[in-house]
Amino acid sequence: MKKLLFVVWLLYFSPTLFAQEILSQLELGSRDPKPDYCEYITEDHGIITMGPMSTASSRNIGIVKYDANFKRQWIKEVVELNPRKTVDFMAVIGEHIFVFVSEFVPREKVIKTFYYKYNINGKTIATDEILAVYPNQQEQKVLLEYQLSPNKKKLLIYKNLQNRRENEQLLYYLIDDTGALVQNGEIKLKYSDEKFTTLDLQVSNKGNVFLLGKFYDASYVRTPLDYKYLVIDHNLQTEKDVEFPINAGTKFITNLAFRIDREENIYVAGFYSNKGTDKIIGTVFQKITPENKIITNVSEPFSEAFLSRFLSNNQIERGKELNNFYMHSNPHDHGIVLRSDGGVLLAAERYYVTTQNYRDYYGYWVTRNIYHYDEVILTSISPDGKIEWQEMIDKNQSGEVAQQLSFFSAVGESAMYLIYEYAPRKMKTTLCYNTVNLEGKVTQIKPLTDDYKWGNEFYPHSCDQITNNEVLLKFYENNGKGMQIWKVKLK
Repeated sequence: MKKLLFVVWLLYFSPTLFAQEILSQLELGSRDPKPDYCEYITEDHGIITMGPMSTASSRNIGIVKYDANFKRQWIKEVVELNPRKTVDFMAVIGEHIFVFVSEFVPREKVIKTFYYKYNINGKTIATDEILAVYPNQQEQKVLLEYQLSPNKKKLLIYKNLQNRRENEQLLYYLIDDTGALVQNGEIKLKYSDEKFTTLDLQVSNKGNVFLLGKFYDASYVRTPLDYKYLVIDHNLQTEKDVEFPINAGTKFITNLAFRIDREENIYVAGFYSNKGTDKIIGTVFQKITPENKIITNVSEPFSEAFLSRFLSNNQIERGKELNNFYMHSNPHDHGIVLRSDGGVLLAAERYYVTTQNYRDYYGYWVTRNIYHYDEVILTSISPDGKIEWQEMIDKNQSGEVAQQLSFFSAVGESAMYLIYEYAPRKMKTTLCYNTVNLEGKVTQIKPLTDDYKWGNEFYPHSCDQITNNEVLLKFYENNGKGMQIWKVKLK
């Protein structure tokens, strides 16, 4: 029986087995503290991790530097935490490692953000340097965020102030690859903070800031006229804003994302619905030049041939649309993959939640949420806004921990990779992947490695693409007692 199952496994995953190469592997056991952050260092191809210094306490936070082979080079303690002090994040730019920490000061009723700076050789450059002082926020936390430019030579740190009925306001700090704070200021929009939501923020190679936001005219959305999407180009030199409305006429825009390329062209793309804000039936695409000209603005419906994969002929004739599909959220590609010819590739994933009720050991009724991440729709849009092809990756994931589901996407030299944890029928859970090439050909599911054991926990959103053909993958093992970080070469 075991031999038969092994043969079935080989047939299921043929023709290529274990095609991806693991270049470096960091393994942390039950006695090793587990880092909360891991960043790749382009200068020497190593990594830097940050987390508790020991398994006994999470009070003392330190960083550990590893070389390209993931051999430890040095370790430093950064900060000792207390109930009023929290770590915001760690970032690497050039040869500089930054750690940002915020502390609530009760007497002054403010929150102060400090930063610590090191070079990749372990030399301490700055400690307890004040970045900013904010008025106290909810839960006494700053909620500081950051973005790197496409060439990773600009680091933008920003904070969305909670102004309630006042105008939307963001504070920002720009650091270049020399490690210097080159500019800081604020972006104050004309829209009320109560009705405006910043969906995404990006910084260009030149250091200019671009925002994607949604403004509500009414508190309850009934028609597309009740809200509008905006892309805002904020020039840091002139401190002036240029707004670009994103609309699809009378259609509801349901999902939207944007990317900035190296020349500051803006690509905005997503999905629309004819009936409401929770369905999709076509794509929207808009391209804006650095000269602030909208040169493409196209809405394209899904073809009947594609819809027939999900709907019957009668449903298509009645105008039924696809439910529960949402644009895949990847912190590194912002939901859009840019094509070299000026087009884009979108990924939409079917997502929904179900509940289960049961009696526990003591006889009490318990309700638990089950998260479902199923089929992925891949849509390739040409530079003129037309749908060139659509394909589907058929997967069915479910579980109680949403962070372990969905997929991680990376763009290789000739294909896009979708990596995820999956359990084929009557097989053990393993780490799998599919690829899709430029023509839309999707390969069948394949195992990434044969070294993936029961009890492992893969977290797709903790992964990162570090070069054109290399990725960092992170997962826990032995039910959280151990942890591994892999550097994998995509073939």
